[in-house]
Amino acid sequence: MKNLLTRTFTGILFIIIITAAVLSGAYTFLCVFGLIALLGYVEFLNLTRFGRPFDQVLFVIDLAGACALFLSTFTFSGQFTESLHWASILTYLIYLVARPIIQLYVSPDKSPIAGWAYSILGQVYIVLPLSLLGVWGYNTEYQLLYGHPEYLLMALFAFIWINDTGAYIVGCTLGRHRLFERISPKKSWEGFFGGLVFCIILAACLNYIIPGLLTTTQWIIMGILTSVFSTWGDLCESLLKRTAGVKDSGRLLPGHGGILDRFDSELLASPVIFIYLTLVL
Repeated sequence: MKNLLTRTFTGILFIIIITAAVLSGAYTFLCVFGLIALLGYVEFLNLTRFGRPFDQVLFVIDLAGACALFLSTFTFSGQFTESLHWASILTYLIYLVARPIIQLYVSPDKSPIAGWAYSILGQVYIVLPLSLLGVWGYNTEYQLLYGHPEYLLMALFAFIWINDTGAYIVGCTLGRHRLFERISPKKSWEGFFGGLVFCIILAACLNYIIPGLLTTTQWIIMGILTSVFSTWGDLCESLLKRTAGVKDSGRLLPGHGGILDRFDSELLASPVIFIYLTLVL
């Protein structure tokens, strides 16, 4: 009972913080999600150490690279000056060149290529998708055309949350056939389709809740894509944890685990919806 109350309280607080960050504007989003991306990246580095020694110099350099990637990607929204845009891109390119060179001179490591590879993989897997959310959520061109593109971003989170809710309710009551037992024994096909139906119902209502952004058909396609790829995102993070031999990615969120446990769905849904909206809008 205590764990349920803790989980519920953390979940409500999480939703409030994310909603406030998204609706408060580009700079609030940049600060909040920049921090989230860094925390998730740190969790990833810890999960993929696999017995390799901790090197403080590489850790700080990789964090700097993650910051540069987040900022350089976010600047494509048009929210910053041209000079900052190119400066952030140049900074990340310098990191990409410097990172393998620095690896040559750090303390001996039995798996130097693994450390180098995981540092880049974590940025592509975690930092890039989270920064892409801001590219279309606060795009200056979209703001001129549609007024409030951040509502699209809020809709993405709503789809993910309703998908999780629908999958949990239907999975607990009707779940019989395992979806991917090797990776996540509790997930069922019934739960997957339950989440999908919940997303479609929400999508059918969004044209009336947020008029003028997308048509009902476009909302439904967005809902289906979000449901499918958020499920895959959850499974991929489960694969990462199973490989690392842990139950949760971290302990930052009481009752929920770590940052990656809460944002695993966004990591695959974000680039897919970015591609979809780029083609539609």
